[in-house]
Amino acid sequence: MTRASRRGDRAGRAARARQRCLTVASVVGALSIVWFACSLAFGWSLVLFKTGSMAPTYPTGAAAVSVPVSAEDIEVGDVVTVPRAQGGLPVTHRVVDVAPVASDPAARQLVLRGDANAIDDRDPYVVRDAEKIVGGVPYVGYAVTVLAQPTTLLVVTVLVALLTVWMLWPAREEPDAPDEGRAAPETPTTTDDAQTARSAVAHR
Repeated sequence: MTRASRRGDRAGRAARARQRCLTVASVVGALSIVWFACSLAFGWSLVLFKTGSMAPTYPTGAAAVSVPVSAEDIEVGDVVTVPRAQGGLPVTHRVVDVAPVASDPAARQLVLRGDANAIDDRDPYVVRDAEKIVGGVPYVGYAVTVLAQPTTLLVVTVLVALLTVWMLWPAREEPDAPDEGRAAPETPTTTDDAQTARSAVAHR
């Protein structure tokens, strides 16, 4: 393989690598825009399962998408996120019973239970609205938790910046060199050189 061919092959590989990185960045950017738009338009939010109470449906480390729903739309079998009566972090469990609230027609009393639990939650939850889980993916929550750390965000930001500079940096053009094995071009003989050669022959 000649030097020019090797140089062209390296340039081609670099161009393909840049194109792949640009494609990945475009896909991630598009998904981020879609998620942001849906969060604003439909109230989507992300739920991370830090315990195994909803296993095996949503094991520890799973991430799920939730949407806001009114209490009257909640049915038995739904997985919902509701605030705890005593405060603290909300709970995400499956609905096993729904009952109306006489004093508030818009509210419902919910009895919840984790899929991995043998008994219902100790106290019922009275809510007028809740977050309903519409789908989830196992283990993604671990990645989300790591990415949410300030140090990780800083490292990712720096890496993305360096990758962007690398993708946009113009490729270096190397000077052409004669191919290996190619004979050097002959220097044309001028008129003066020819006359000098004839004079040298005549004086011999």
